[in-house]
Amino acid sequence: MKAAVLYEKNQPLKMEELSLEAPRRREVLVKMVASGVCHSDLHVIQGNIREHPMPVVLGHEGSGIVQEVG
Repeated sequence: MKAAVLYEKNQPLKMEELSLEAPRRREVLVKMVASGVCHSDLHVIQGNIREHPMPVVLGHEGSGIVQEVG
């Protein structure tokens, strides 16, 4: 999957191709069709949310199609 990854606060996001494991029990794999980066993500980028682990994939407001059920 292609994702916007943040490695350090106040730095540009890097578009990267990531690989995912198959979904486990009680998980689903969703093919994302669109995703937004919202104001909460901006707070993470600016470092306003403390102790947020890095790297992080931003853009949690998405819509997609369920591809697989674990």
